[in-house]
Amino acid sequence: MAITNYQVGTGTGTAAYTASGDVAVTVIYITNKSNEDGNVDVYVVPSAGSVSENYKIYNNLTIRAQDTYIIDSEKLILATGDKIYIAAPDSSGQFNATISTIGL
Repeated sequence: MAITNYQVGTGTGTAAYTASGDVAVTVIYITNKSNEDGNVDVYVVPSAGSVSENYKIYNNLTIRAQDTYIIDSEKLILATGDKIYIAAPDSSGQFNATISTIGL
Protein backbone atom coordinates (compact mmCIF):
# COMPACT_ATOMS: atom_id res chain seq x y z
CA MET A 1 0.00 0.00 0.00
CA ALA A 2 1.25 3.47 -0.84
CA ILE A 3 0.23 6.94 0.31
CA THR A 4 0.55 10.07 -1.84
CA ASN A 5 -0.04 13.58 -0.52
CA TYR A 6 -0.86 16.48 -2.82
CA GLN A 7 -1.40 20.20 -2.29
CA VAL A 8 -4.38 21.12 -4.49
CA GLY A 9 -3.99 24.20 -6.67
CA THR A 10 -6.41 26.14 -8.85
CA GLY A 11 -5.45 24.43 -12.11
CA THR A 12 -4.75 21.02 -13.58
CA GLY A 13 -1.11 21.53 -14.55
CA THR A 14 0.19 18.79 -12.28
CA ALA A 15 -1.32 15.37 -11.58
CA ALA A 16 -2.15 14.58 -7.97
CA TYR A 17 -1.22 10.96 -8.68
CA THR A 18 0.32 9.06 -11.61
CA ALA A 19 0.13 5.27 -11.65
CA SER A 20 3.53 3.60 -12.08
CA GLY A 21 1.91 0.19 -12.57
CA ASP A 22 -1.48 -1.46 -12.24
CA VAL A 23 -2.98 -0.17 -8.97
CA ALA A 24 -6.26 0.15 -7.14
CA VAL A 25 -7.05 3.48 -5.52
CA THR A 26 -8.57 2.47 -2.19
CA VAL A 27 -9.42 5.93 -0.85
CA ILE A 28 -8.97 9.64 -1.56
CA TYR A 29 -9.26 12.17 1.27
CA ILE A 30 -9.69 15.81 0.24
CA THR A 31 -9.38 18.22 3.15
CA ASN A 32 -10.41 21.87 3.13
CA LYS A 33 -8.00 23.57 5.55
CA SER A 34 -9.55 27.03 5.24
CA ASN A 35 -12.29 28.77 7.18
CA GLU A 36 -14.43 29.07 4.04
CA ASP A 37 -16.32 26.49 2.00
CA GLY A 38 -14.64 25.66 -1.30
CA ASN A 39 -15.10 23.58 -4.43
CA VAL A 40 -12.95 21.00 -6.20
CA ASP A 41 -13.06 19.10 -9.48
CA VAL A 42 -11.63 15.57 -9.74
CA TYR A 43 -10.53 13.94 -13.01
CA VAL A 44 -9.32 10.42 -13.81
CA VAL A 45 -7.39 10.52 -17.08
CA PRO A 46 -6.06 7.52 -19.05
CA SER A 47 -2.36 7.53 -19.95
CA ALA A 48 -2.99 8.62 -23.54
CA GLY A 49 -5.51 11.32 -22.57
CA SER A 50 -5.40 14.87 -21.32
CA VAL A 51 -7.54 16.65 -18.74
CA SER A 52 -10.99 17.45 -20.12
CA GLU A 53 -14.64 17.40 -19.15
CA ASN A 54 -14.80 13.85 -20.55
CA TYR A 55 -12.70 12.58 -17.64
CA LYS A 56 -14.27 14.60 -14.81
CA ILE A 57 -15.71 12.35 -12.09
CA TYR A 58 -16.56 15.07 -9.52
CA ASN A 59 -17.74 18.47 -10.72
CA ASN A 60 -17.72 21.50 -8.46
CA LEU A 61 -17.78 19.34 -5.32
CA THR A 62 -18.37 21.57 -2.29
CA ILE A 63 -16.28 20.77 0.76
CA ARG A 64 -17.24 22.72 3.85
CA ALA A 65 -14.70 24.76 5.80
CA GLN A 66 -12.38 22.67 7.99
CA ASP A 67 -13.94 19.44 6.67
CA THR A 68 -12.78 16.37 4.74
CA TYR A 69 -14.54 14.62 1.86
CA ILE A 70 -13.78 10.91 1.50
CA ILE A 71 -13.99 9.06 -1.82
CA ASP A 72 -14.05 5.37 -0.94
CA SER A 73 -17.33 3.83 -2.06
CA GLU A 74 -15.95 2.53 -5.37
CA LYS A 75 -12.36 1.51 -6.06
CA LEU A 76 -10.60 2.98 -9.08
CA ILE A 77 -8.40 0.61 -11.08
CA LEU A 78 -5.56 2.44 -12.84
CA ALA A 79 -3.01 1.19 -15.37
CA THR A 80 0.51 2.48 -15.88
CA GLY A 81 0.44 6.18 -16.77
CA ASP A 82 -3.18 6.82 -15.75
CA LYS A 83 -3.50 10.00 -13.69
CA ILE A 84 -5.72 11.64 -11.09
CA TYR A 85 -6.05 15.41 -11.15
CA ILE A 86 -7.68 17.48 -8.43
CA ALA A 87 -8.21 21.22 -8.91
CA ALA A 88 -9.87 23.98 -6.91
CA PRO A 89 -11.31 26.25 -9.62
CA ASP A 90 -12.30 28.83 -7.02
CA SER A 91 -9.57 29.78 -4.61
CA SER A 92 -11.79 30.27 -1.54
CA GLY A 93 -10.72 26.93 -0.08
CA GLN A 94 -7.24 25.59 0.66
CA PHE A 95 -7.15 21.88 -0.03
CA ASN A 96 -4.81 18.98 0.28
CA ALA A 97 -5.45 15.43 -0.85
CA THR A 98 -4.23 12.10 0.42
CA ILE A 99 -4.50 9.19 -2.00
CA SER A 100 -4.05 5.58 -0.90
CA THR A 101 -3.27 2.90 -3.49
CA ILE A 102 -2.36 -0.77 -3.58
CA GLY A 103 -0.57 -2.62 -6.37
CA LEU A 104 -2.40 -5.32 -8.29
